[in-house]
Amino acid sequence: MKVGVTGASGYVGKKVVKVLQNNNHEVFKFVRRSVKSENEIYWSPSKQEIDSEKFEKLDAVIHLAGESIAPKNLLGFLPFSGGRWNKERKSRIYWSRKWASDLFVSTFQSAENFPNIFITASGNDIYGDQGDNVVTEETAFNRGQFLQLVAEECWEEPLYELKKLGVRVISARAGIMLGKGNVATDIFTLISKLNISSPIGKGTQYFSWVSVNDVAKAYNFCLEEESIDGPVNITSPQPLMQKDFSKTIAKIMNKAYFFPPVPEVLMKLAVGWELGESLGLNSIRAIPKKLLAAGFVFDFPTLDTMKDDFI
Repeated sequence: MKVGVTGASGYVGKKVVKVLQNNNHEVFKFVRRSVKSENEIYWSPSKQEIDSEKFEKLDAVIHLAGESIAPKNLLGFLPFSGGRWNKERKSRIYWSRKWASDLFVSTFQSAENFPNIFITASGNDIYGDQGDNVVTEETAFNRGQFLQLVAEECWEEPLYELKKLGVRVISARAGIMLGKGNVATDIFTLISKLNISSPIGKGTQYFSWVSVNDVAKAYNFCLEEESIDGPVNITSPQPLMQKDFSKTIAKIMNKAYFFPPVPEVLMKLAVGWELGESLGLNSIRAIPKKLLAAGFVFDFPTLDTMKDDFI
């Protein structure tokens, strides 16, 4: 297939592109600058511009682009670093996604020919805090938090307009992604290296995590598996309570697990109030019901299988 990918130069995008190419798909990268090759497509969500001629030749689009939700590195959590959430940064997170969705909807609606598959990045933050409840793709949202609003209003809701055109639309609701070079992995690795691993808050909130390599593999699977459409949870089949998550990483790294819990308020002060909720205080016990039913096999189904990413 000819597959257009937005956000192709990002952390997840690079891995998705590699998996697509390994499965004999021809990848076209959406770029905001002047194109430098035939396999690049110009677009500008903020200007609502796109090369419609190249767009109409695609078989599918995988949409990963958007302002980064978490800082790109650990220094980004420091006050005044620009990585924390403030009014300006939250606006960029919201509008970078909303403009892109609006551009794709209008482009599909006005096109003579258009891709018949559209996969958009989303996140399991869309469910909101769910406590101990098992979360599947059918679970109702618990609204009220910023990332829940972004996922629903910017990533998913507008793009379901494409279903009216006969497009197979998939919302990839990924969990907390882990892998070498990923900021979440760097945080947990640093904490363990310092021998200060401990529960955050009560420690009983569920972490729905996933290997970024399984995420890339799942995008390709959803692309090729015609039975899959709508929302898809891309999370490990074994979500963990936060205290067990931290304990497992400490064990993998042969480090101490420090029992006294970190108060919620300290977590929020350390990384920012709202971002702190997203990174470890919300409880989302998501399972990949649709992927498993369709026969998807995780390369990293349990946290201990990711040992090489934490050492």
